[in-house]
Amino acid sequence: MIDKLTVYYDLAIRRNCDSLQKMYNAIWATYYHCCSSDEEPQHDKCPEGTESWCDWQKAAAANQLSTFEHDYEPLPKDVAEAIRPIFTDLSSENLLEGCVGESYNQLIWKISPKIVPAGSKTVETAAYIAAGIFNEGMASLLYYMNAIGITIGPNAHSYAEKEDEKRVSISDLRARESTRDGRMARRQYQLELLQVAESAEGVLYGPGIDNPI
Repeated sequence: MIDKLTVYYDLAIRRNCDSLQKMYNAIWATYYHCCSSDEEPQHDKCPEGTESWCDWQKAAAANQLSTFEHDYEPLPKDVAEAIRPIFTDLSSENLLEGCVGESYNQLIWKISPKIVPAGSKTVETAAYIAAGIFNEGMASLLYYMNAIGITIGPNAHSYAEKEDEKRVSISDLRARESTRDGRMARRQYQLELLQVAESAEGVLYGPGIDNPI
C-alpha cells in the first residue's frame, strides 16, 4: 500500500502540474479513496462520471450505488490517521508551488520515462533535447529534425509556433499569479471552495488519474 500511495502521489503531481489546486485535490482524492469502505465511503474528492477512475463514482453515475461493494480493504483507521500528517505536509502550498509548471527534469523524464529501461546514451540524448525545448522552445525540435535529414513541412512549423505561444502564455499567467494580488486571490478562491463544499458535496472533485486500486 505504501508503494501504491507513492505512485498515486507521483501521478497526482505529474498529471496536474498546470494547477496547484488540481494537484492538491488529486492528492487528497487518493487518500480518502483508499480510506473508503462500504460502511463509510469517502469519494467526495474523486472525479465524477462514468469515465472516472473511481469505481464508486462510476456506480454513482450509473445509479448503482445500492448494489456497489468496494473490492479492496480500506486503510485501517489508525494507519490512516498516522499517515494523514504526511499527506498534509506533501500537499502544502509551498511545496506544490514548486511543482507547478514544466521543469527541466520533467522534460527529460517525459522524453525518456524512468519506468522504461534506457542506457546512458538514451538519457543523454533526452537531456540534450530537453535542454533545447527548455531554452529555445519547441522550435528547437525543428533544428534537430533538419540536422538528421528529416524533411520539415509547414505543419511542423505551425505546430511548434502554437506550442511555444501556449508555453509563453502559461508562463505569463503564472508570473502574474505569483504576485501578491495573485496569491491573495488564490487563497480567497480556496476559502470560497471550502465554504461551498460544506453545503454541496462534490464541489472539490479533482481530475481523473489512473484507477488507483
